[in-house]
Amino acid sequence: MYTDVDKMQEEELHETIQKQKIKSPDNGNDLSYPFKFNLMFDTQIGPTGGIKGFLRPETAQGHFVNFRKLLEFNGGKIPFASASIGLGFRNEISPRSGLLRVREFTMAEIEHYVDPENKSHKKFNYVKHLKLPLWTAGNQKLHKGVVDISLEEAVQEKLIDNETLAYFLARTYLFLTTIGIRKDGVRFRQHTDKEMAHYASDCWDAEVETSYGWVEVAGHADRTCYDLGNHTRESGIELVAAKPLKQPIVKKLVRVNLNKGNMYKTFKEKKKVIESFLEKLSDAEKDDLLKEYEANGNITIQAEGESFTLGKEIVTLERYEITQVEEKFLPGVIEPSFGIGRIVYCVMEHCFGVRENDEKRTFFSFPPVVAPYKVSIIPLVHDTEMLNFIEPISKIMKFK
Repeated sequence: MYTDVDKMQEEELHETIQKQKIKSPDNGNDLSYPFKFNLMFDTQIGPTGGIKGFLRPETAQGHFVNFRKLLEFNGGKIPFASASIGLGFRNEISPRSGLLRVREFTMAEIEHYVDPENKSHKKFNYVKHLKLPLWTAGNQKLHKGVVDISLEEAVQEKLIDNETLAYFLARTYLFLTTIGIRKDGVRFRQHTDKEMAHYASDCWDAEVETSYGWVEVAGHADRTCYDLGNHTRESGIELVAAKPLKQPIVKKLVRVNLNKGNMYKTFKEKKKVIESFLEKLSDAEKDDLLKEYEANGNITIQAEGESFTLGKEIVTLERYEITQVEEKFLPGVIEPSFGIGRIVYCVMEHCFGVRENDEKRTFFSFPPVVAPYKVSIIPLVHDTEMLNFIEPISKIMKFK
């Protein structure tokens, strides 16, 4: 059961420990002051091993840095999705419970790119009547259980942020129950405000009940425009999509022209600093510089803590017009992320059974879709006479 303790910050935890006089269960010693634990797996890299690096905690960033190529593959149209499967690494505090808590694991992730102003999904009608066991953030706070309502109602009541996120919750539920997870052993838990990732506007974990308790096997997050926006800002390369405008728009912009030869003569090695600053100017900032240029015949900029005055022999600014027929936008991202090892473990536990009145006779009852063998022909006695019967039957089954 989730309690408020799970969401406390360091100071709140310390105050609670002191107030309740909580000691170490092993030896009765005082507990240390709570501290944050970095779940990212760090290591030393470089020729001398003096550079700190991190093993990837997710596969998602590989999608985002390749966004422009992925968009091109889809003909420049949004929405679309990319998927990958690979290793992830987490600095697990205490690896245990078989495949459930490990430092290296296989994960599969889907990044579904959407227009942030339109997060509907064309296939939502196929699943909107499906009722899922939803444990909302509000019910967790009130210590209430799950609610079973249709996805259509959940989206309308804003329990789930949007149709696309709800669609992937449905697909995950259908996937888990198809491969052998019992329906009464699945729920979707919404992240509360205190545990919501900084990049997410809504997040739901698919949890499966096991002998270890409820285990998270998949996460579903609306990552908003956070990732592509940050990659765009840090790389200087636009990771954007475009959509046609209903009516063309005529825009008046400002062009900055540089005489790079004169700039180098005047500023030498500072030339790149100035160029980098001017390249990152917004349209509004360029407009302000043009007014200054028209009034003074030069402009003064502040770049990397230094002041530079650029005259007409170095820079010229001029207005020009463009007719805009499409609008660029940063796509939002809906991300379902699956822990493959955890799912495999949960399937095995949910498909495990014991013969009635005979505890020593255990068995697995996998659904046909994941059963390793649909038919198994096994002789009770290994001798030549028996094989004469087995081989013809095996041949029929193999090539039927």
